[in-house]
Amino acid sequence: MEIKTIDLYEYFGQARGGAISGYLTAYLHDDITEQPKKRVRPAMLVIPGGGYAMVSRREGEPIALRYLAEGFNCFVLYYDVAPHGYPEQLLEAGMAMLYLRREAVSLGIDGEHIAAVGFSAGGHLTGCIGFCTDDLALQAAFGAESARICPDALVLCYPVVTADERYYHGGSFHNFCAGRVNAADYSIETRVNRGAPPCFIWATTPDACVPAENSLMLYTALKKAGADVELHIFEKGGHGLSTADIEVCDDPAASLHARVRQWLPLSVSFLRTHGFAVQLSER
Repeated sequence: MEIKTIDLYEYFGQARGGAISGYLTAYLHDDITEQPKKRVRPAMLVIPGGGYAMVSRREGEPIALRYLAEGFNCFVLYYDVAPHGYPEQLLEAGMAMLYLRREAVSLGIDGEHIAAVGFSAGGHLTGCIGFCTDDLALQAAFGAESARICPDALVLCYPVVTADERYYHGGSFHNFCAGRVNAADYSIETRVNRGAPPCFIWATTPDACVPAENSLMLYTALKKAGADVELHIFEKGGHGLSTADIEVCDDPAASLHARVRQWLPLSVSFLRTHGFAVQLSER
């Protein structure tokens, strides 16, 4: 396996301004040259959560390694957080997707099968690049190429979705909007249109941080738009479970998360049905 870090601002030749992050860590399968045919792999962009106040480590590398084991080449986005706000996080996520599109051949990935998995606030950011590619900041930065930012499938894990104050995670919207844009404009269930990519969503019933209604509202919007969508709401488990195993959970109740752990193989199965599989090609 090769691990490398890409400075997205350097790659795009953009001045950082006040940005301090905007890095992509790649986890790439080795090309086993004694095999007669080369493997071209689906890609997974991993966007951790943290309420736009931090970038959760337990939703980064542990996730990348699990999808790596399923044949994906994986990329973890480290994006700016508060006091940095809109549009920095959105632009950094946009740069990550365009980097993967542009460099698909050199990265050994299928440029038409790039998925993104996002957690909590990272789920919100994933939803933004999935449903808001007409955003003015993206249009100004990338022009017509901004249409290529939308991932080919989304996996949304206990995502922050709605600005409806009955269910919203206020801290995430406060940090993301930073007083520059209205939260209602980034309530992503309102941004879903026909042509939305396939979406796999999961949450837990007892989640008191980001209520499961967020996932339900997004599911309803996607279903109405005619998108391919699958939703799982698990009976037990709180917020921020990530892989829900010993790598990220150190409490005695971790054994209760056995069913929640099934989200990951279920998501892989969902992606497989949409063409996310290793392809063989001539060298």
